[in-house]
Amino acid sequence: MAERRFFRSLTKLHLRELARPKPDRGLRAEFDGAVAVALRLLALLAIGALVLEHGFVLEPEIVGFVRLLLALVLGAFVVLGVLRLLTRDDRRAFLRSHRIDVFVWVVVLLGFLGRRGGVASPIVFFGLDPDDFAGAWLVATQAFLVLSLLLGALRDSRKFVGQVVQPHLVILASFVLLIGMGTGLLLLPRATRGEGLTVVDALFTSASAACVTGLTVVDTRATFTPFGHTILLVLIQAGGLGIMTLTTFFAFAFTGGTLRQYASLQSLVGEQSLGRIRATLAQIALVTLAFEAAGAAILYRYLPESVVPEAGRLFSAIFHSVSAFCNAGFALHGMNLMAPGLGANVVVQSTIMVLIVVGGLGFPVLAAIGGLVARRRRRPGLHVEMVLTVTGLLLVLGTAGLLLLDPVGGALGEKWGERLLSALFHSVSARTAGFNTVDVAGLAPAALFLILLLMWIGGSPASTAGGVKTTTVAVALLTVMSIAGGKGRVELFRRRLGDASIQRALATVIVSVSFLSVSVLALLAFEKKPFLDLAFEAVSALSTVGLSTGITPSLGTPSKLLLSGLMLAGRVGLLGCVLAATPRRRNARHEYAHEDVLVT
Repeated sequence: MAERRFFRSLTKLHLRELARPKPDRGLRAEFDGAVAVALRLLALLAIGALVLEHGFVLEPEIVGFVRLLLALVLGAFVVLGVLRLLTRDDRRAFLRSHRIDVFVWVVVLLGFLGRRGGVASPIVFFGLDPDDFAGAWLVATQAFLVLSLLLGALRDSRKFVGQVVQPHLVILASFVLLIGMGTGLLLLPRATRGEGLTVVDALFTSASAACVTGLTVVDTRATFTPFGHTILLVLIQAGGLGIMTLTTFFAFAFTGGTLRQYASLQSLVGEQSLGRIRATLAQIALVTLAFEAAGAAILYRYLPESVVPEAGRLFSAIFHSVSAFCNAGFALHGMNLMAPGLGANVVVQSTIMVLIVVGGLGFPVLAAIGGLVARRRRRPGLHVEMVLTVTGLLLVLGTAGLLLLDPVGGALGEKWGERLLSALFHSVSARTAGFNTVDVAGLAPAALFLILLLMWIGGSPASTAGGVKTTTVAVALLTVMSIAGGKGRVELFRRRLGDASIQRALATVIVSVSFLSVSVLALLAFEKKPFLDLAFEAVSALSTVGLSTGITPSLGTPSKLLLSGLMLAGRVGLLGCVLAATPRRRNARHEYAHEDVLVT
């Protein structure tokens, strides 16, 4: 039955691709080309105007000029869009594939009427004041303008996804682009207070946010303005979901895709069935928004005033909810979650722990659990069973280990209830979230090393978490146990693991240990600091955790650049980085003679 649905989905995709209209020829093609060039110029003008208005402190006259320029850009955008609509043969198809653009046209036209119509304005009939409407309209149209321009870029990225390009290279390039854009935005004068950031510190902060790590070289609350906090929030959300997941979701949700493009997306979203690519993308977006919204609602009620920034309680709740679900570890307080009022706040800590665990399980696991609850599936599958089992074991063993290794009266506290909550929280947070409710540097060396091991393991595949992943460690250990037991195969839950899974798991472990060895060696050459602190910093960066013993701000420029590279490699995936850097080779049609070597 499943195979029949699979082939039926392939047939639909193939027929849809054949039914696509052929490229236009003649005057229409020239017109579309001219419109495309005009829209790109408008996009550059709009982006420049938005950066000027929000990123710099301008005189009132210049602000008026910038807003006039934005209004002209919006008007030109609507005019060009309507002209494109009028020149289409199939206008319904054009409207279906440009839903967001049409929505922007309506908002812009209503806005112009609302601002220019005075007493005769249509909004007066709804009981709204035209003067008050002008400010709201300006904010809304700027947001919709960015969205519409983004969709134009996404339609181009959809073509890029369909090309014969290594998916891991696409992911790596997207994160590099995201980090570069974030660096430029964080360097804007209105993003920071005082003297601002250096280029290296801006790059490090952007990499930490985009790679959902949480390592900081400056005080997040004292250094950044509400505009800067908003930039960090966008970087965390985009990096947590994966920039390609976001782009492909919007591009394919509104414009569809070809068979080759759907095939290219399989490795990006971890979906085996081509026919479920769009459904999987929609599920990822909806599940993320649902959990983040629920977490924000609880945090809005229970967050203490100590972690509420200038932007207000609602922004603080959304920021910490997104940061927790994306396993980022950023907090709007210099002391992270050690801020007054949070150390014994069970509701806030429990909410953040649930968001961290759910975000670290992976979207395939969440989808499988949803299918079991809705009775669409009879059994969860080997991957789901392995992830849930390893996650549960790590939570229990991590909590027990921290309680035993850190002495009573140490960093975890004195009372057993307080110690249990702190141990459980850091057992959860150590696996790539990076929040801390106690001073990590105050933990006993043995407890610190246990956290280092938990950071190295990380979360689960296809999630917002980093590390070598729970399934990787499980497969590697099962392989060792199988060899020790004299078995010729690896089995778990009455299933046999494939050779490809075993090879990838062992390769990931080897690559991770190699990365860390070279990185720690380089940090020891750059810095005169204790070995455990530097090793902890390297593992935290590579596993995109964000926990630190407090040495991050005092590191030199070479060390910051090295850690930025480790964060990028950890977010893209160690094996993915190797695959992206290695050119593909075709399988040879011949095979050499078989011979074993001595391995002890």
